[in-house]
Amino acid sequence: GNPTNIANPIIDVSVKIDIKALGGRLTFFQTTACEKIPWKYLKAYNDVDPLDYLGAYNVEDIQLICCQPDASTMWLVPPPVQSRFVRSLEETEMIFGKMELILNWDFLRARPKGKELVKYESPVEQCPSVENVKQVLNGSAHSLRITDAYPRYFRVTGSGEVRRLESSVRN
Repeated sequence: GNPTNIANPIIDVSVKIDIKALGGRLTFFQTTACEKIPWKYLKAYNDVDPLDYLGAYNVEDIQLICCQPDASTMWLVPPPVQSRFVRSLEETEMIFGKMELILNWDFLRARPKGKELVKYESPVEQCPSVENVKQVLNGSAHSLRITDAYPRYFRVTGSGEVRRLESSVRN
């Protein structure tokens, strides 16, 4: 949806996942290794958009964004901070029953001036267990899987908002 009828593609994307606990908020994962594929060059429309959510949009305004599942930045948290944060995760689990993961997307476009950077933040509904996160933090595991963390389609508006497209489409 682009009211100016001039394509305004995403130039750059970054994704990060923060863990929120009683001890504060810590960035757990971050990547800027995201490929942006113009929709008109995509060959598998039906695989990517099987319910034709995007059929009403101009192909110049649609991009497939594929981000690498591995972090593009090293996690530089000193061991004392890391051990305090692990304890904070344990306390959070005892009090609230679970921790909170927050997914953050930053989309950069050429226009409109002053609103080139668009941010979208949402909680992750299906969080991994605190135990799995602790294993990654202490080095006894190298990765964990987070499923269904974000909507399949985003609509980045001219006003600088990000809207979930699926919630506005009725089946």
